[in-house]
Amino acid sequence: MGLIFGSCRKEDSITTDASAKLSFSTDTLFFDTVFSQFGQSVPVSVTKQLWVINKNSQGVKTNISIKGTANGSVKLNIDGRPTTSISGKEIRGNDSIVIFVQLYSNPGNDFIVVDQILFETNGNNQDVEIVGFGRDAHYHDAETWDSTVTSITWTNDKPHVIYNSILVEKGQTLTIQPGTKIYSHINSTLYIRGSLSVNGTPANPVVFSGDRLDLEYADIPGQWNGIRILPGSTGKIEGAILRNGFVGIEVDSAPVISTNPNLIVNQCIIHNMKAAGIVGYSASILAVNNLITDCGQFSFYGALGGNYQLYYNTLSNTNSSSGRQNAQLLLDNTPYDDGKGTVLKFELNYVLINNIIYGNIEEELLFNNDPNGNQASTVRDIRNNLLRTKLTQLNTNNNILNLDPQFENLDQYKYTLKAESPAKGKALPVTTVTVDLNGNSRNATNPTMGAIE
Repeated sequence: MGLIFGSCRKEDSITTDASAKLSFSTDTLFFDTVFSQFGQSVPVSVTKQLWVINKNSQGVKTNISIKGTANGSVKLNIDGRPTTSISGKEIRGNDSIVIFVQLYSNPGNDFIVVDQILFETNGNNQDVEIVGFGRDAHYHDAETWDSTVTSITWTNDKPHVIYNSILVEKGQTLTIQPGTKIYSHINSTLYIRGSLSVNGTPANPVVFSGDRLDLEYADIPGQWNGIRILPGSTGKIEGAILRNGFVGIEVDSAPVISTNPNLIVNQCIIHNMKAAGIVGYSASILAVNNLITDCGQFSFYGALGGNYQLYYNTLSNTNSSSGRQNAQLLLDNTPYDDGKGTVLKFELNYVLINNIIYGNIEEELLFNNDPNGNQASTVRDIRNNLLRTKLTQLNTNNNILNLDPQFENLDQYKYTLKAESPAKGKALPVTTVTVDLNGNSRNATNPTMGAIE
């Protein structure tokens, strides 16, 4: 008969020596600005990790608690269990544990959270600071408006946060004031079945982004879905910044193309979209003085035909992390077959004047004139653009092919042009466009290509 004897490893023995202190991965956990509507029912922050390290050769037991000065706004998760305190937590010698920390908030007010996680070990008192900021906002949760409401205005007095999407119905107009900040939760969309009027300015833009403001989310695309202009609807978006969504603006006009623009987008910055900056389906889009950068696949995509007028835009994509293989600009008249006997086909019209379309692949333009699409007479004018392309037939009408536009500093997101840029002074004067993206005057006789004069 064999006997099995248990024995303690040296590192499993517990010391009560007062010199046995803990170390931490940081002395302060900092939470960027979060929104405060839903109070203590759900976390409003990302989850931070705090590593608690025992550098001693023997184990220790520590009591962990929240000091509580933030009135319940800080929650811990230790060993997979939510808690506010735990006694006698053992940390083996030369080992560590991780504590997950989330920030909750009290709704209705701007607030500052200042609290501490306390550790009492062998008579030693240690702490890690918790610092966070919260903001009150206007909240729109799966919101629609009664049919008697025809005019909706979003003011800039505090941020607007969209949860579970919103819908502006037919006959209604949503007007957004300059300087308004709009933050959308994951998978949320701003749907327009009526009309949208965004009235930002270069000095006081309207901002659309995801609702995670922590630094970890600053450059993560796909945090919200985007703005969708539904069939029969119209939009005017001026002086706006859209970032970190899936598709910045999507315009769905099929089965009817309007001779007037379904969407006017002017003096806007669209950055870091997971799929595309602007997408139109048999739409009529007028785009002037816009900077569209680093989108996952397309900067501008016009599908199912349509009318697309682009003046003085800069489309730039040098982001290799998305594995992009598509041209930034794709205009296509391929018909759509719904599989039920309905085939939609529309002619493709486009005007491209004074744009910079440049990126890190050899072909940044694709024009697909499908023989099965509508072959009616079209307007196709491409002149005074700086283009990266293998389409040698575009080497006419004062287009400049395959010369680096000489942006000032792409790493610092500076798309002004250096003095030696080949796009300087090479644009065609357009009488209706007298200023650039930043509101600065265009040269009346020898303007510069792209969004920034």
